[in-house]
Amino acid sequence: MDFFNNAILPRDLPSVNQIDFNPIERSYLTTQRITWGIALFIVVTVGICMFYFIPRLQSQVIIYSTIVTITGFFIFFWIRDTISFRFSGYAIRDKDIMFRHGWLVRRSKIVPLNRIQHVSVQSGPLERRFLLASVSIFTAGSGAADFTIKGITDEKAQQIKSWISSQLNGNTNDSE
Repeated sequence: MDFFNNAILPRDLPSVNQIDFNPIERSYLTTQRITWGIALFIVVTVGICMFYFIPRLQSQVIIYSTIVTITGFFIFFWIRDTISFRFSGYAIRDKDIMFRHGWLVRRSKIVPLNRIQHVSVQSGPLERRFLLASVSIFTAGSGAADFTIKGITDEKAQQIKSWISSQLNGNTNDSE
């Protein structure tokens, strides 16, 4: 039995920049902002209650520093989500699915189709309001989703799930 494991030179590797990533829906950014707004409202409400009911927290220095800190965090995450949105996308190819996201820390994940065990589609109340969904992809040996493509339309999510399921069931259009 002959075994071959030929080396591939770095110059022969395909470029990730040549992959056409599908962007996520713009309304996903809106849902992210609404979520941050709700979180901010809760934090501010709890903060106001704490400042009102705990006398030692009623110092102007503590109040102003808390306001500046909360505002700074909110602005940072607002900007982070806005910029990160531009770098998010997914690609469905013959043999794998890719998902990339992030701004400061960019992440790209690739799952070969032959490793996928199952796929699920989910959407929360806010996502349903904007007709969005997420597709979670699970592989063998993993209890949690390997990655989730968030911010796509519900229709597209169902199409992706159906396509992956057909590939897993051997209903491919390959002539190989």
